[in-house]
Amino acid sequence: MNILGVLPLKQIRTGGDRRYLELMELLAERGNTVFVIMNTFLEYTPRYFIKIVLAIPYKPHGFPPGSFLFKKAIKRNISNLLEFAENKGCAAFDIIHIHGDMFLKSALLLRKKLRIPLFYASRCNDIDRAHIMRSKGVLSSKEYLFSLVYEIISISREKKIAKYAELITFQNTADRDIFLKRTTCTVEKTVIIPGNIGLPRCTSGWKNKNKSDKLRSIVYVGSLSPSKGICDLLKVLRKLKEKGHTLRCYVLGRMEHMAQMTELIEKLNIKEVISIEGFQDPFSYLADCDLMVYPTLYDAYPDAVLEALHTGCPVIAAAVGGLPDLLMCPELLFESGNVREIADRVDRCIKEPAFYQRIRSLCAERADAHRFDWAERFEKAMKNLSVT
Repeated sequence: MNILGVLPLKQIRTGGDRRYLELMELLAERGNTVFVIMNTFLEYTPRYFIKIVLAIPYKPHGFPPGSFLFKKAIKRNISNLLEFAENKGCAAFDIIHIHGDMFLKSALLLRKKLRIPLFYASRCNDIDRAHIMRSKGVLSSKEYLFSLVYEIISISREKKIAKYAELITFQNTADRDIFLKRTTCTVEKTVIIPGNIGLPRCTSGWKNKNKSDKLRSIVYVGSLSPSKGICDLLKVLRKLKEKGHTLRCYVLGRMEHMAQMTELIEKLNIKEVISIEGFQDPFSYLADCDLMVYPTLYDAYPDAVLEALHTGCPVIAAAVGGLPDLLMCPELLFESGNVREIADRVDRCIKEPAFYQRIRSLCAERADAHRFDWAERFEKAMKNLSVT
């Protein structure tokens, strides 16, 4: 197949962006001809797909928005883009594939001009995520107002996706079902493709590297943002300290909201059990620590949990977004924001070796369920679309 992708960012901002590049590489490695429209300012050299470069200066969260500038640049250069592709042996494209709605305007323009179907991959349920953040009171006044405005934009985008995308993939059933309720989209236009455990992230060297036999340390992977539930985890550590446990907790992720976190750590008097490591490759920590606690308020299908499963590090996580699909088992899930329940679960892992081993065994089963060819599922969905 001849596949056209769009990723005109100046930097890789999220795990979703990184995964998109992985997918484009894997689809090209499988024998498809894959072109990706990319920004000159992004330093990325593809191994398998072909990069179509455009110089698109923009300011993140600035005005005009990046999505508008991306579309404008592509529209102005569309003849050159097609000529470049033809010179590389691609006379016509079969499909456009994008992850996320920031590139929707560009993809809809290309869909119309090239008269080819759009395969849209939903990465996050932004509307419900905003509802959760507001209800939990974790947003500043500015963030609260921005979330209200962004929700209106997101609803408009959802309607366009439902109307114009020929196929839409979701990472979990909950987000798919909510999308169907909010739009006129039919289930026949959708497919579920969850995240997987695979290369290039999850190498064989880290597979089942974790050999913990009891609970002495915890690892948290995610930004220091209230939306990821880090504040709840800090409160859990306080409760565990009150129970007489002094587990070491390693915190990995972007150092945003650091002042707020430091103040809470001091208030809870848990400084001696916290190691804030910053943004690090997580695999060595996942291999050495005895439990990952993932207390997020919302996540679609977090790579951090998949990476933990790959190493054999047992995980317990909030039952939100795609995590019930990912982990399945009640013993591995807890109510988001329920500090007492999380603390009790960790306490039981410490006091009952058999229960801790049960958690490890269940996580090993979930790891096996996620060892599949991710790109093959996308390729199959694309081929089925082209047949219909």
